Amino acid sequence: MRGMKEKKGRREKSAGKREGVLQLLHGSAREVYRDEWIWVIDKPAGVLSQPNQPTRKASNTLIKGEFDFEDESYRARLPDEGERQVWLLHRLDLDTSGLIVCAFDPEAAAIFKQALHEHEVEKAYKALLLSAPKPPFGHWSDCLARLTRGGRVDVRVRSGRKANAETDYELERTFAGTGLALVRLMPHTGRTHQLRVQAARHGVPVVGDQRYGDFEANKFLAEKIGLKRMFLHAWGLAFRHPMTGHRLSFTQDLSQRLRLPLERLESLGTKVPRRQRGEATEGGGFRRNRRRGKDKREEQERGRGRGRGVRGANRGRGKKKKRKK
Repeated sequence: MRGMKEKKGRREKSAGKREGVLQLLHGSAREVYRDEWIWVIDKPAGVLSQPNQPTRKASNTLIKGEFDFEDESYRARLPDEGERQVWLLHRLDLDTSGLIVCAFDPEAAAIFKQALHEHEVEKAYKALLLSAPKPPFGHWSDCLARLTRGGRVDVRVRSGRKANAETDYELERTFAGTGLALVRLMPHTGRTHQLRVQAARHGVPVVGDQRYGDFEANKFLAEKIGLKRMFLHAWGLAFRHPMTGHRLSFTQDLSQRLRLPLERLESLGTKVPRRQRGEATEGGGFRRNRRRGKDKREEQERGRGRGRGVRGANRGRGKKKKRKK
């Protein structure tokens, strides 16, 4: 989203019965914009965009109400207003904060989702990465596959397959001595965990990512600068209003939970320790190079006389000598 100005999202003043709609929001979420068709919200980290299936209602969802997975909408009852329906137009991961769009009207919801499908909605995220991508601006193109195991969703990179995840990136700044970099990420597709997996795949994991990131670096930064969450924030959105056609553009500043660690990072000046970089597997996941661990185990077994070809490994297991009659 190059050229997008860093202006705060405008908030319409609500009056009368419209105040009731705010009761549907999670207590820590904030309204950025609202009209009779769409609703732009600032979602905090730790809040679910929707309940996890098969649960239809949860205490920490963005909207208070029961979620219909078929038409991707919330239904809730407000005092003096009856039942209200709110369509969820896209999602953010649990630990990702920032701008998310909902709709009050089914036609507006359908038009916006079509715009998403045709890549007409511009999104920009701010991410703190463990190193600066090279070159400082460019494009990531990967094939991502979603796997579900025991209710847990994991995303893998499939090598040699047609790309289905496209992201532009642009370096904003680096932090001297640490190796860390603040980067703007602009996805053109909306795959599950897309930015996190692509960043890890290209050797620049998102700081604080406990699933695809670097656990050693995360622990170090939690102790040194107090970063206790994933540093990924949906900073900007630009799209045409689904009903009026007017161009709308919003940006949402970083929360204090991200700003303060960023300020402390300025004076850290210490290289952040990192684990050995993972390698992409044929199945598309990430793993540490296991050869070193295998060699070590074989060496230990040889020391105990259990390795292949080791003297004494088969002691007592040789052919029995035939007794003379």
